[in-house]
Amino acid sequence: MISGAMRGKGGDALARHLLKVENEQVIVLVPRGLGSRELINQVRELVALSLGGRTDRPVYHVHCDPDPEIADNDGARARFWHLFEAEFGLTGQPFCGAVHVKHARRHEHRVYSLVRPSGAVVDIGHDFARRERCARIVEYERGMPRPTPSKHSRAIVSALREQGRDDVADWMEASGTTQAARPVARLSPQERLIEERTGVSLDDLRAAALAAWRESSDGAGFLEALRARGLSLREGRSGPVVVDATGTAHLATRLVGAAARRADGERIPAGDVKARLAGLTLGKHGDDHGTAVGRDHAGAGRDQAAPGGPGDGARPRGDAGGEVARGRPGRADADGGRRGERGVGDALDRLAARPAAARLRAGLRLMGGGRNAALAQAVDSVRSRGWVWVPGTRTDIWGVPISADPPRLG
Repeated sequence: MISGAMRGKGGDALARHLLKVENEQVIVLVPRGLGSRELINQVRELVALSLGGRTDRPVYHVHCDPDPEIADNDGARARFWHLFEAEFGLTGQPFCGAVHVKHARRHEHRVYSLVRPSGAVVDIGHDFARRERCARIVEYERGMPRPTPSKHSRAIVSALREQGRDDVADWMEASGTTQAARPVARLSPQERLIEERTGVSLDDLRAAALAAWRESSDGAGFLEALRARGLSLREGRSGPVVVDATGTAHLATRLVGAAARRADGERIPAGDVKARLAGLTLGKHGDDHGTAVGRDHAGAGRDQAAPGGPGDGARPRGDAGGEVARGRPGRADADGGRRGERGVGDALDRLAARPAAARLRAGLRLMGGGRNAALAQAVDSVRSRGWVWVPGTRTDIWGVPISADPPRLG
């Protein structure tokens, strides 16, 4: 039995995924704790019920797929969900979902709310190993000769013994699964979704990145080898990223390391990749949609050759009083940088110049979600009452200066 899970914000896309027509049959489950009849509205209701929790990822999407050797598919799924809910404390939590029939096999998806009525958020830490433990129990109880290989086998056996399930632990050890090499999935759930969305094979991308790595001996050579394969190298949030033809970024250390592990059985350390690329001047991912890597790199080289140029430790300067521009290295500040008439700085100045009452209301709105919109309306209502104003002071209870005509938010 295999299972997978992803935590997120929910939304209509998730409901459409559960209803996708590529399955031979989709059976919508009877929901728990929800009043809506259609699946898309059930997912929306789950999200609405989670607004009181202090999390921006209140929805937990889980699926389980019993092994074909298990004859009683329905019974195996029911047993898995019983163990799963007990393990994570999800018994009684609202959920919705669907059963998919594909190639004459059934697997089940459920979408749970992680926010309890009190506002507390369910702890799903180490969820992969915990779900695997539930699956191993089902496999043992349903008479499978061997457990499904798992990289967490040793940890699962230890946890089973702590729970008093020595029978399952002995079965796993007798199968040799705790001594076998740890299996590595070809794709993570997130990578699988990216591959489906972009249509770009991650295996092919990894192979191209590894070939470029082996052809080069320094960062500049790696960059040129990537360009020859239609790829570019940019600076991402967590370090250099390889950008494919669709503009999707892939962390270079992970891409090269995973490719080497699959090809040679030994991963190229992330430190080695970072060291080779440390001397490069790269544009930010998203600038020019990832198409100007060659120009950025070449421009940086020309700048370094010119004494006093941007490549000599300086940055291009705009026209506004020598303000340092925040553009890419080697690029002139053609539009006045970010301090122009429509820049970020000007926008911040306009926000700072707004009345205090308007700033307060904006802050409440930006705190997120319909809950705070309702809070802002409640503040409007309360502040309209005369007793809110504190006698003998120059400000109200929110610190807003009192005038003859008390201001109203908005």
